[in-house]
Amino acid sequence: MPPFHAVTKGPTLSIRSTTPVTDSRPAIAADLGRYALWLGWRCIRLPVFLFLLVLEPVVTFVLGALALLGVLTALFWKFFGPPGFPFFLMLGISLGFELALIVYRKLLRMLA
Repeated sequence: MPPFHAVTKGPTLSIRSTTPVTDSRPAIAADLGRYALWLGWRCIRLPVFLFLLVLEPVVTFVLGALALLGVLTALFWKFFGPPGFPFFLMLGISLGFELALIVYRKLLRMLA
């Protein structure tokens, strides 16, 4: 309990020691900047995520179809086509479509 004085009828405030007040403006500015960046990221992340989420079925179908058709076309031309057909180039492009689909899904997962 705080000490009571005879002059006052209620408790009094006594400060035992004073601590030096340091300039906290850099810390406040850093916190304010951090929160502003956080809020900006939240304001950008949600619309981008929703836009990519709406496009996800179309992107999955198109990139998956291009990858599958590219692999099948490369195999067809490898076995039945001319001898100078660029098989590995065609196969690499087709696998690049699948890699783009994987990156798209990772991006969706990152933004979620």
